[in-house]
Amino acid sequence: MGKNRRTVPDRVEAKSERFRHKIVQRLSSDQRRALNHGLARNGRVAETLCFMALIRDPARRKRPMLPVPNVSCTAAIRQFFRADDGEQAAHLLPGQLSIDGTFPWLFLSGPAARQLENLFAYVEPLGADYNKADSAAEANGLTDAFAAACRQVLAVKGDPVGDITAAYNQIWQPGALAAFAAAEAQKRSKPTPPPIVYGEPGGLEYGMIMNLEERAAAFEDESIWATYEQLSILGYYKAAMDEVPRQLQPRAIREILALPVA
Repeated sequence: MGKNRRTVPDRVEAKSERFRHKIVQRLSSDQRRALNHGLARNGRVAETLCFMALIRDPARRKRPMLPVPNVSCTAAIRQFFRADDGEQAAHLLPGQLSIDGTFPWLFLSGPAARQLENLFAYVEPLGADYNKADSAAEANGLTDAFAAACRQVLAVKGDPVGDITAAYNQIWQPGALAAFAAAEAQKRSKPTPPPIVYGEPGGLEYGMIMNLEERAAAFEDESIWATYEQLSILGYYKAAMDEVPRQLQPRAIREILALPVA
């Protein structure tokens, strides 16, 4: 018997195991990463809204701002590090914010300015499909929702904690959910794996996946797998919207509002 030759005893079972380990378990390991990325994004958005409340305060603002500020969100320009090992650096915020054509941190000074600038540089090392899912959501309204929520805080004059919470709940949250749903619809226009077919009730195969081989064969197409992965990621981004970020708690908001001027 050859010492280095390893053979496959059951090719049908081998295909099932390959599918289970390379597809199912890989997806399971990515579930927490996708959810965490969505949660981290929401937290950074909440923090950014707090800084908008600082900028709208004439006593804190270091340069003039239009009565109805022009707020836009474009491609990121700050980044703390590059990813290694085939991963990509996925930004947490949807893009680079500007107010009347100026970077927002330039309206502040001291620790507040530095912390606000840092918000736009935070990234996480993730697979390429995360950036593709993010880009699809951004193109379908995520950047607009971010800019609109920031614009709302800048424009109103009520209690800062209430204004920040309202902008998150009434503008960012529904806008982000709509963007994720639109991105999903866009992804579903591409080839995807066939839906799972289960055995009929009352039969010996009840509850079993009847088209496992068909789905496994579909997943061997890298483009189909990528689309499936991106759809899964977008789904977890939507799930992350159900959790209130700790940065939206009144105590956390007040900590940012109390940052020293210089």
